[in-house]
Amino acid sequence: MRKLSAPITPNRGSEMKTEHDTLGDMSRMRAAIDNSDMDAIVIVSPENLRYAADVQFTSQLKIRDRLTFIVWAKEKDPVMVVCQVWEALVRRSSWITDLRTYREFQDSAVSMVAGVLAEMGLEKGRIGYEGEYLAGRYCDEMRAALPNAKITECDDLLARVRMFKTPPEVNLLRGAYNGTANALLAAWSNVSEGQTERDVSRRLANGILASGAGSVAAMVMGAGENTGLHAEASSYRIQQGDIMKSDCGGLYEGYFSNIGRTAKLGALNDQDRSIWTRLREIQHELIDMLRPGNTGQEVFHACARLHAERDLPFPFGHNGHSVGLMIHERPIIGPHETIPYEAGMVSTVETRVRWPGKIGYHMEDLFLITENGPELLSTAFDNEEIRVV
Repeated sequence: MRKLSAPITPNRGSEMKTEHDTLGDMSRMRAAIDNSDMDAIVIVSPENLRYAADVQFTSQLKIRDRLTFIVWAKEKDPVMVVCQVWEALVRRSSWITDLRTYREFQDSAVSMVAGVLAEMGLEKGRIGYEGEYLAGRYCDEMRAALPNAKITECDDLLARVRMFKTPPEVNLLRGAYNGTANALLAAWSNVSEGQTERDVSRRLANGILASGAGSVAAMVMGAGENTGLHAEASSYRIQQGDIMKSDCGGLYEGYFSNIGRTAKLGALNDQDRSIWTRLREIQHELIDMLRPGNTGQEVFHACARLHAERDLPFPFGHNGHSVGLMIHERPIIGPHETIPYEAGMVSTVETRVRWPGKIGYHMEDLFLITENGPELLSTAFDNEEIRVV
């Protein structure tokens, strides 16, 4: 096992960040770890590193073997194992002060994690890791380096911490959703017959970036028959009378937007009005169920019933989800989601219908769950009627 590097002291002077300055709730994280059956957890996924360290490691999404770990033991401060490439960023931006650096392609980050746990006297401890993210060969390496430890998964612990959004997280999501919605409205407002779906998609992407996103995260865009699909933009040329549909989003400081809207180039017809009226009735009933004590399972089953009552197909496995550092976070509006809603959670409601090869309609908005009922966060680009452009 390689000898550990000495902890690095951050150089921030009077501007040093503390755990109380983070977007996420480190007090909730500490309590979750301290009250768990694990002696320590090992955080590695981009979303949970972003949450726990309050630093966004953008290249980890593309360079998966440039690993960063946070080792967080009961009643202790966390230790970060980080590639030297990111050392300066972490020293400047994170509240975590105990850093151990490694050189990629030369040192083993997993071996260094094992060394940190040994320093803590946890070679025989119960250690949680992110089984949904960490590749199998790294898991094998960790087990080999800690043969007497009980290695278990901690994904559920981390997901439950992140279910509750802090006021700064809510404000970030509100801005992200409204920035994306305004970008979509602007992209569609300049549509004319003969433009391609890709023309509109490029305008939308530029608008999302101009609204403050660091990157474009989702870009479902279709017109005409392509609205019956869930696909990215094609070379199809938009025609007068086409329905247009988008399910799109950006990545804003590590947090995702994910909004759905429908528009039309030309006047609405009776079919458009009938389908949209029925979808909006379903949407409003489901929104009203986003209250403390209800579950995503209950909302999902209500959704299936409401579609059947209005003679609309519902082949989908979910009808909404929480969102944050991942596009799909729990609680999900799905058939197996039994976690009760609580104040401080957020959820989208994503009501849609598709007839592949024919047409589709889509709406998706984000809500904050409060003691007094759901609060709409995605207020831009009103969704009550199909937008005529």
